[in-house]
Amino acid sequence: MRMWTRFSVVGLGLLLLGLTGQVALAQQPAPPASVETQKEAMEDLQLTRVMIQAERQAIVTRAMDLTTEEMQTFWPVYREYRGALAKVGDRFVSLVENYAKSYEKMTDAQAQPIIDEMFAIQKEELKIKMDWLPKLGKVLPPATLARFLQIENKLDAIIRFELADEIPLVEPAPKGK
Repeated sequence: MRMWTRFSVVGLGLLLLGLTGQVALAQQPAPPASVETQKEAMEDLQLTRVMIQAERQAIVTRAMDLTTEEMQTFWPVYREYRGALAKVGDRFVSLVENYAKSYEKMTDAQAQPIIDEMFAIQKEELKIKMDWLPKLGKVLPPATLARFLQIENKLDAIIRFELADEIPLVEPAPKGK
């Protein structure tokens, strides 16, 4: 119970705070922005993602309770693992940006590529996780690996919950008469 309290207070608060900037893209369609404004928005988004990654690593550090030896072998592999997943995160950010431009009056032609990309991203994320499982298993004993996977799943669930709460539902474009 003590672990969950620490995890929820620190992790949930900072992750949700950090996600505010990211999900704001989908909250309201942005007016046509200058190149300068778009550049600033992307810089803010990248900073938010860096903050989330740093807090994620801090949560994993506290929750894993690794020995010194385990830390020395685990952290380089973990950083590579998160780097691989960051590429999927880049695709997701692009998808959300695309979605934000059209969700208020989305046509079927606009929806299909978004649907396809959403499932392609999920498939790629699962593939990366499965590919990295043996690598993580070489640096963590099975019970510790199971704990790590639980922590990762919980963090992902928190982020997905926040995104689901913040991203508005599609408003289909009116059908032609």
